[in-house]
Amino acid sequence: MHGHHASSSPRSDSRPGRARVAQAALLLCLAALVAACASRPSLPSEEETRAEIRAFVEEFNKAYESNDLEKYWSFYAPEMTQFYPQGRLDLADYQAYWNKHVGDGNRLQEVRLEDMVIHVGPSRDAAAVHYRVFIRTSHPDGTTAEEWAQESDSLVKRDGAWKVVHMHYSYPAKESPATAPAAGP
Repeated sequence: MHGHHASSSPRSDSRPGRARVAQAALLLCLAALVAACASRPSLPSEEETRAEIRAFVEEFNKAYESNDLEKYWSFYAPEMTQFYPQGRLDLADYQAYWNKHVGDGNRLQEVRLEDMVIHVGPSRDAAAVHYRVFIRTSHPDGTTAEEWAQESDSLVKRDGAWKVVHMHYSYPAKESPATAPAAGP
């Protein structure tokens, strides 16, 4: 033998060093994983999201009621589409139609929402909101019109803000004797 002991071989000397490096790497990976999970924002509860959406829809309709067109248009996503009694409109079509309507002297006097139902997506960044809406409008000739309509809004949350990406606005079906609910006993 040439005087080499097992404890002095380069291979055996590096094993404890390699184990320490592997342990340190593992600890760093675990620390990074814990930090990533901790920094990841948790989803709000469905109740919190519903309250946020209800507040958004109410503010959206207040802007509509106040005839504040600049504020009203800020609630819409640029790619918004709408089913309106006149047909399908994109945002530019709807803006042209509604800006002219208000520009001609028509003014909303009252907007009231009833029977709101909110459906929230599991990721809390998409929702569908359905409600009945009462609208009173004054016209330039001095007349006033009142109507009930049905509205559904499709919402998405982008960069922390809700936006309307689609709206369906229609009038309730007229009841006829054949379709009216039966009278009670």
